[in-house]
Amino acid sequence: MSENELMDLKQQMIKLFEHLSNENIITGVSANDLDSQTFEESVILLRDTLKEKYPNTKLKKIMKSVHYANGFSDLDLKQSAFILDEIEQYLCINKFLNHDKSVKYFNKRIVSNEFEINPQNMVLLMIESLLCSNSKL
Repeated sequence: MSENELMDLKQQMIKLFEHLSNENIITGVSANDLDSQTFEESVILLRDTLKEKYPNTKLKKIMKSVHYANGFSDLDLKQSAFILDEIEQYLCINKFLNHDKSVKYFNKRIVSNEFEINPQNMVLLMIESLLCSNSKL
């Protein structure tokens, strides 16, 4: 993956952190904290932040065999996609994200004519769908 693609992913993660902080869903992490993080590290940091803030959340096992990232050749990106699904579960189970709305958004965007299907865009879209999170659901 090119450096520009990684920067796009990292910028989208920073946007997600800022959004979740503004919604008071997470606390204690600022955009400055993410400067030294790689994209993959920022995904793990968000999952761990949610895990710490919502320790009683019981996640369902992800069916990796039918996951959209199953065919990704970039193993770091593939792992990040699986962790993003855990993040989505934290947000849905704790009622900050409507799962049906998130899936609908993802599916609508993925079939649009202007969407180029590739691993990076799929992960970007997943992060974008998490931006639908709202503390007032």
